[in-house]
Amino acid sequence: MRKIIIAGMVLLVMFFTACESKKNNVSGDSGRHVSNDSEIVPDVQYIRVGSGSGPRTPTSTVISSVNELNQYSGNFNRASSWNTEYTNVIAKYNNNYFANNFLVMVLLEESSGSNRHKVERVDRDGNIFIQRIEPEIGTADMATWNIIIELDNSFKLERFQVVIR
Repeated sequence: MRKIIIAGMVLLVMFFTACESKKNNVSGDSGRHVSNDSEIVPDVQYIRVGSGSGPRTPTSTVISSVNELNQYSGNFNRASSWNTEYTNVIAKYNNNYFANNFLVMVLLEESSGSNRHKVERVDRDGNIFIQRIEPEIGTADMATWNIIIELDNSFKLERFQVVIR
């Protein structure tokens, strides 16, 4: 009887885990989803690029070309926190990509390496709404995150404001 109860509990856990939505999850999105004419849920890449070497408040940088991306990325090449994941991710952004799209790079520092993020949406006023996901128990290490937000040129502005919730 005990084995049956345990097996039933395992099945319940598997059922609820399998039903979790993967749309706009913290490891990236499955595609762009327009909520309405004034906002979008973009494709996003979340890359930890260091431990405590970033800005205290989030910064955003608009990237419109391969040259701008290389210049932005050059800042990391001099940093000890540079990693190959970032290099592999940005390799896909070429001249063809920038013909119709641009990137917003959000760089931020967290007091715990356990904290994660989820870009909820970007509106036409240039607000990027990011949810901070804090576990009940964190770690004492600091983390610098580079959040790469992919947008098409219809949303292009000179500046974006990061709103962390």
